[in-house]
Amino acid sequence: MCPVATSEAALTRPEAEGTRRATPRLFEPQGPTLEDRIVAAWDELTAAGHVTCPICSAEMTRAGGCERCGAELT
Repeated sequence: MCPVATSEAALTRPEAEGTRRATPRLFEPQGPTLEDRIVAAWDELTAAGHVTCPICSAEMTRAGGCERCGAELT
């Protein structure tokens, strides 16, 4: 085995028990997430019986789903 010089310091001991690095996130959502949109559509659909489809923005009804793309919230 040969030593190799690197720009990063080598770990000489395992990290202390119970301490972990936070996993970096690729991005922080700036608006409603997909889950937020689906839950809001579900709530409105159950309350009013119709809602704007979260997929294609057409009319969605409780009985028939979306009239344009066929999506359903079940």
